[in-house]
Amino acid sequence: MEIKVGKYEIAIHVQPLSILEKFTQIERNATESGGIILGKIIDGQINILKLSVPTSLDRASRTNFERHKISAQIVIDYEYYNSNGQLIYLGEWHTHPESYPTPSGQDLSMINSQFKANYLNTDFLLLLIKGTKGLYLRIVNEKSYFENSISYK
Repeated sequence: MEIKVGKYEIAIHVQPLSILEKFTQIERNATESGGIILGKIIDGQINILKLSVPTSLDRASRTNFERHKISAQIVIDYEYYNSNGQLIYLGEWHTHPESYPTPSGQDLSMINSQFKANYLNTDFLLLLIKGTKGLYLRIVNEKSYFENSISYK
């Protein structure tokens, strides 16, 4: 799946799409799920190649997800090392229990603070939210942000 968000071209590969499908909040009592986005920049295109899955150390409720920072960093370091520095941290993903997701104030605050506080291999950070019928993507960079919502089930 390819998506344009502002000036950015993003390709979401098969493995991440299957993770998003697996954790979509279809059931009424399903909690939010989430993790980190890993991938590569190839010829200027952002390629989302892997998503981490929730761990038992994460905290989740019907309308909230907080990933465990230490376990996420272990995944980032492992993937970076085992790919000889090719697979990098690109951002954060989680689900929402709504058809077409919109970010909450907490979501926006989180991605902005992640961008400012973390060492990044890119000049941007992604926020991906999966709803039951659509995806929301936001790219935060030093100057601004770009966003796009698409139907996807």
